[in-house]
Amino acid sequence: MGSLKMKRTLMAVGVSVAIIGLGASGCKLLQKVAKSQKYGAIAFDEKTGGWGYSFDQLGEETAKSAATKECKTCTVRLTWQKGCGALAQSTTKKEIMNAAIGFNRPAAENAAKAECAAKGGETCKVVVWACNSSK
Repeated sequence: MGSLKMKRTLMAVGVSVAIIGLGASGCKLLQKVAKSQKYGAIAFDEKTGGWGYSFDQLGEETAKSAATKECKTCTVRLTWQKGCGALAQSTTKKEIMNAAIGFNRPAAENAAKAECAAKGGETCKVVVWACNSSK
C-alpha cells in the first residue's frame, strides 16, 4: 500500500515537472513571438496640425499610447505591424492630413501623399514616417 502511494506521488511530481518544463519553453516561445510582433502607430490632429508616431512597440496599445504621448489632442489614425507608415500634410491647406502604410518607406510616403492630395490637399509633403524593424 505504501508503494502505491509512493508511485502516485512520484507520478504527480513527474507530471508537475513536465508541466513546468513545458511552461518554461512555452514562455520562451511567447517571448520570441512577442519580439517578432512589432507595432507602429501614427496619430494626428487636423485642427492643430499636431502629430505623433511610434514604431517597434511590442503591442498595438503600447504603440498607440506612444504615438499620442507628445500630442495629447491627437487621435491615432493608423497602426501597422509589417512595413512602414507615413503622414502627409497639404502645403497649402494645413488641416488636410493623411496617413498610410506601405511595405517600405517610399511606398508609405507615396500612398500618404496621394491620399492627402485626393482629399483636396493639392501638393502634400511627408511630415513623418516610421518603419518597424524586421527582427
